[in-house]
Amino acid sequence: MGNGVADWAAAKLAISDEEMLEIVNRTPEGFLVIRSINDGYEFLVAVLGIQNVIQLSDVESLFTGDNKPQLVINVPSKTLWSGAAIEHIHAQFASFGSLGDVYRASRSGNAGAYRNKAMSFFIKALQQHSNVSSVSYVYDRVFYVNRYRGESLTIAVIDAYNMSAEDVRNAKASFGNFDVAVKATSYGSITNLADAAAESMGAQVVMFGDLMRLLAK
Repeated sequence: MGNGVADWAAAKLAISDEEMLEIVNRTPEGFLVIRSINDGYEFLVAVLGIQNVIQLSDVESLFTGDNKPQLVINVPSKTLWSGAAIEHIHAQFASFGSLGDVYRASRSGNAGAYRNKAMSFFIKALQQHSNVSSVSYVYDRVFYVNRYRGESLTIAVIDAYNMSAEDVRNAKASFGNFDVAVKATSYGSITNLADAAAESMGAQVVMFGDLMRLLAK
């Protein structure tokens, strides 16, 4: 774990007085000990500085010492988390995210159980679908869905108000091949050019309701 990145995160957290957090210590492993000033809740945060995809090997060592983090964050925030890394973190009763998730995890009162609300919504909806047998992470915004009827699907979540062809192409560049791209929110629209870009890749773009209907086929 890079000390420079942890120092940067600590400095950012220290000047955010309105969030009512304080850094009270660091463990021998370099984890930040965060305390909520409001209720005294303390938790450990590990800070990574991975530029490419965060792999299983990047997180395994975080949980081998005497102290284990309840939250693992990465700087920069746009770095992808691999499914294997996510599953390992969750298996250790911990969570993952970015600097902003430190505040949200603190307010939850249980940093290890904290989950991103938007992605949790999609995961639960997929898992509860009557034609879905299992859901697993490919990346933090990409899921592999096995169905009882029909082929398995790789589903990417794209956060864009009006989904454009560029959004679809950027998703392909970041995630690789996917079968379906679903718009992250119900606001805005999917442009015709986004539809065309997805079709050229052998994929399709849909709103959430359309995804639920697609899974049933």
